[in-house]
Amino acid sequence: MKMSLRGTVIFSMILLTFFGLLTILSSQSETHAPYYLFLRQLLSFGAAVGLMFLCGTIPFAFFRRNGLLLAGISFLAVLGLPFLGSRINGMCGWFRYGDFSLQPTEIAKAFFLLGLVVILKHSGKESYRFFAGLGYTLCWIGAIVIQPDFGTSFIYFSLFLTLIFITGIRWRWLIGCALLAAGGAAAFIHLHPYAGKRLTAFLNPASSWHLQQLELASARGGWFGSKIGQALWSNAYVPLPYNDSAYATLTETIGFAGALLVLVLFAVLLGALSCIAMQKEVPPAARLFTAGCAMIIGIQTLLHIGVNLSLLPPTGLTLPLISYGGSSLVGCGILLGIALSAAKDKVAEK
Repeated sequence: MKMSLRGTVIFSMILLTFFGLLTILSSQSETHAPYYLFLRQLLSFGAAVGLMFLCGTIPFAFFRRNGLLLAGISFLAVLGLPFLGSRINGMCGWFRYGDFSLQPTEIAKAFFLLGLVVILKHSGKESYRFFAGLGYTLCWIGAIVIQPDFGTSFIYFSLFLTLIFITGIRWRWLIGCALLAAGGAAAFIHLHPYAGKRLTAFLNPASSWHLQQLELASARGGWFGSKIGQALWSNAYVPLPYNDSAYATLTETIGFAGALLVLVLFAVLLGALSCIAMQKEVPPAARLFTAGCAMIIGIQTLLHIGVNLSLLPPTGLTLPLISYGGSSLVGCGILLGIALSAAKDKVAEK
């Protein structure tokens, strides 16, 4: 029986989350509470699936009509982090209440994208759409950078560049944005010495204990992995094996063959979203949102895996649907749910 594109998205999401649960369980097998993070992620998985199906039943016209309102509410939450948030690993990016924590920038990705789609699909002049979209994006990035969170800022700006490219903005403006991004990155490195140290470590991997552990964990998995309960390197040496280093833990646990299967599942998920974005019967705004959804997941996946394979400087980004984090998983559920709604939108204004 032929599976629909919407069914492929749902199936891929569930399978990838299964591998994520496996990774978290493996990373905690030697701790005093091996099932604690696993059970918390399992609860987050239930919430993510529920929200995905809920958002998928709401007409995309509702999301487009209220896109800027939803984005504004999410932006206020992100803006409040320096004043009301909790600092973890040097970054003030979470609201915490007891054992419960929420990372607004992860939940807000779908709503940031919605607002950007509304602006870029406005019927005004090209210059208005470009500068309005750029100003909108820079406001978000400013609120995120002060946490400081360079990795998430990079994701948001990359999404803006991708969408203005898709909508056909002039090349000179794209080049200007790229130069702006390079200048911003240089300024961030200058103001935050730890970012410069990460870049230096990447250029000289032999001096970086972190990168060496990632390489050793991946190599130890071999072709078919060391199995759950035997991923000793991830349990003993790899920093944040259930989160920032999830792909290295996954590779040690299920080996190269299993990690390749995960890459195939990501390719299937992104391929299904891209096919939806290319369907002519789907209205332009819905297609643009779905393309943006694919770009968010795709860019973050490439960055995370690149870091874990020592191909990119460390960024502290999670692996979508795999890494531990309720906010990240729920955010992906909302993002994919709105994409499923967009896939059904055949009647909205063209």
